[in-house]
Amino acid sequence: MNILSIDSSTKKLSVAVSSNDRLLSEVTGNGGMNHMVNIMGLLDRALSKSKLTLKGIDIFGVNTGPGDFTGTRIGVSVIKILSWLEGKPAYGINSLDAVALGIGLKNSGFIAKALRRNSSVMVMPCMDVRREEVYFAFYNITTREPDDKDAYLARIGSGRRSGRMCYFIKKTGKNFLTRYDNLKNLLNNLTENEILKVPGSPFEYKNPEILIGGNCYLSYGKILSGIVKQGKIFSLDKKTACPQAGYLNICAYFNALRKVEAGNLVPVYVREFIPFGRGQQQDL
Repeated sequence: MNILSIDSSTKKLSVAVSSNDRLLSEVTGNGGMNHMVNIMGLLDRALSKSKLTLKGIDIFGVNTGPGDFTGTRIGVSVIKILSWLEGKPAYGINSLDAVALGIGLKNSGFIAKALRRNSSVMVMPCMDVRREEVYFAFYNITTREPDDKDAYLARIGSGRRSGRMCYFIKKTGKNFLTRYDNLKNLLNNLTENEILKVPGSPFEYKNPEILIGGNCYLSYGKILSGIVKQGKIFSLDKKTACPQAGYLNICAYFNALRKVEAGNLVPVYVREFIPFGRGQQQDL
């Protein structure tokens, strides 16, 4: 199964091509927000490096946000057109899902050690969505395949190599939008008595180890460092600031594998969109 995805939700535009969950090529451009000019050139380069053509792509993926207003809509529009022209399905992937998967992939050693301690292992993608607000959610990582197979985001690792752990990542509970200066108190309330209780989830996670990642660190690093220093529950990932097209490919692959209905190619906003409103080009 060959997958092509575009992530244009940030200044770091990326296009990736994969075979199943194996990355064949990924190219990035960091030319500000001039995505309309750069996107087709990057697409051609990604296909050329993977030695495939559009005819060889089986499914498409795109980041539907939250993210930059204009950039996100460009990526969604291009994937809609490619999906229609080739008659192939396309999946819209949320930014939080993409960043959560990136945290899981880049911190496999930390996660494996925590799982061996029988801890409740969580990743927390946290995004700076401007207006002094942050947007985040929790994802549980477990070695057991979830009973509801349509709910898990991805499987990380095959488990075939000696000593390599295979685990699943699954979203739990609601999304949160809060002011940056309320983040510490909110997390303290959610993890009272070292038990994580996420609104919207029927589960309680005892003695959790929570790994925070995402671009929130770039804006509010001092606050996040203070949260980490106050106890043993939280750790900080500084490696996964932005979503990438390669992460979208993995999400799209497992959606297709589980026969999730394709679509949902509608940009996601954390606030109500007001046409022609002040600052609309920067809303997320």
